[in-house]
Amino acid sequence: MNVQRIIGVCGLNASGKSTICNFYKNKGFTVISLSDIIRQTLKERNSPETRDNLINLGNELRNKSGAGVLANLTIEKLNENTNYVIDSIRHPDEVTCFRNKFNKDGNKVFNLIGIDSSAESRFQRTQSRKREGDTTTLEEFMSVEKREMNNPDPKGQQVSKVLEMCDYKISNNLEQTLDGLLNELNNLEIKLIKK
Repeated sequence: MNVQRIIGVCGLNASGKSTICNFYKNKGFTVISLSDIIRQTLKERNSPETRDNLINLGNELRNKSGAGVLANLTIEKLNENTNYVIDSIRHPDEVTCFRNKFNKDGNKVFNLIGIDSSAESRFQRTQSRKREGDTTTLEEFMSVEKREMNNPDPKGQQVSKVLEMCDYKISNNLEQTLDGLLNELNNLEIKLIKK
């Protein structure tokens, strides 16, 4: 498969992953989320698309078929000569699957961007976007986040370990304007092109 460029995106809930995805979408990239597979399975099971259901089903699929299952199923869907941005990478094995498939023989097709933001900033974003399944208190938000960061199940979500594997990191706190974030992304894009 000769995919030109793949940008992986990881970060905690409401850190700004969608902003990164939209940035690359506007540059002609196709956006795919690893969570799309989970959402489709929930739909097939007639289960509501709550954050808890997404997390629990993702962990179930990883335990049944291996921690890289969502990445492998996504890789099967990729077309040649298409640029992709892959959202919702939440386990180190998913990163490894993409790197093993696309970063060979000195070619680095896949780059992972991590986005970091304070818990308070991210919680405030969830309150303003009002998505179904988002928590309503900071305490609930932090409890869900704890499961996402370092699930005791080795095949569960391990976002903190994924963030350690990033090729690039971007900070996105409330005090930073959207223009500031987009400026950081533009600077990052120049670095990626110069490789």
